Amino acid sequence: MSNDFADFLVVNARIATGNRRRPWAEAAEVRGDRVVWMGSAAEAMKRRRAGCPVVELGGADVTAEAAALRFAAQRQGPPPTGS
Repeated sequence: MSNDFADFLVVNARIATGNRRRPWAEAAEVRGDRVVWMGSAAEAMKRRRAGCPVVELGGADVTAEAAALRFAAQRQGPPPTGS
């Protein structure tokens, strides 16, 4: 089932995107353990739905994957193991 809303936003960070043309983003939208959007903090706040948690990183350097996994784990506990 598809969810059109982010579980939370990460803002005011320096997120490594892995894209040579745009190597850094200020914000990311996270659903589950996946980053589904990256861009500016201002644009992230425009995209935010009411009640969506915002994680303020105060300019910290992170990879998108690390941000998603770290905060998803904090909110939901560790992912299940095994198949």
